[in-house]
Amino acid sequence: MSAQSVILPLPSDHARFIVLRLKDLTIDELKEKLADLFSTRDRLMTQHPNAQIKTAVAFGPELWSQLYTQSPFGFKQLAPIQGSFVMPVIPADLLIHIAAQRTDICFALSQSFFDGIQNKVEVLDERVCFRNFDGRDLTGFIDGTENPQFPDDRAETALLPEEAGIFADGSFVFAQRYAHNLEKWKKLKVDAQEHVIGRTKLESIELDEDEQPENSHVSRTVVEDNDGEELAILRHSLPYGDGRGDQGLFFIAYTKDLSILDSMLLRMFGTSGDGIHDRLLNFVTPTDGAYYFVPSEELLEEVLEG
Repeated sequence: MSAQSVILPLPSDHARFIVLRLKDLTIDELKEKLADLFSTRDRLMTQHPNAQIKTAVAFGPELWSQLYTQSPFGFKQLAPIQGSFVMPVIPADLLIHIAAQRTDICFALSQSFFDGIQNKVEVLDERVCFRNFDGRDLTGFIDGTENPQFPDDRAETALLPEEAGIFADGSFVFAQRYAHNLEKWKKLKVDAQEHVIGRTKLESIELDEDEQPENSHVSRTVVEDNDGEELAILRHSLPYGDGRGDQGLFFIAYTKDLSILDSMLLRMFGTSGDGIHDRLLNFVTPTDGAYYFVPSEELLEEVLEG
């Protein structure tokens, strides 16, 4: 088994995230369009070998149940949260993650997929994202500092193990767009921003324990097992935006265990039982959110040929 190509490598400089519902598109038509996407991808990889072209196709629970008779253990839809802040859920059928070192290639892949079906699908989002300076969110802080960096560690974090059988080397994925209120954020002095995030802004060093606020972003997104070991997820998040102020982060994370994300989100939104929420939510607003399953390359091929 092998993972879909976008998951394990380090993020490329450009990405495009497509989130949609099938609406009038049939399953057979979807399979044809994904074949077009992969054919275009493979051709562009041959023509542009240094462009680091990678993709992943993920399915929502409802569509997956129509495509395959079995589901991986623990696969479900994200549950909305009504806590100190509201976390919405907007279920979708399909998430396509396209990445490359060139934005024109990301565009070409999107174009090949949508050609001829624009009126048959409901596009919930098509988000054009980019690497910002040295991997910084638009808040100015480096994003994903705790991401595992080595291939084996990334695989251990993101991919379902051999024990998952046919689902081995697949992954669960959480996608959620956050709109940033940068005007409000920029009114904070740097030291105040650092206490919201829980890291220094320049070097991305985690604040000392005695200085780390309980409601910092770092504090609220740390999830530990029963032995106190921190449980990681594999982030591929990237910023998006225009100069007029529609700016934010497309958060996307791959994991072998959705319960890690469940716990993280409850802690962020203030419903984990301690009454504390992530202070960063005063400055960023989730606009959607859903869970998906990314099958291995082999299982994806089986599904598309079935």
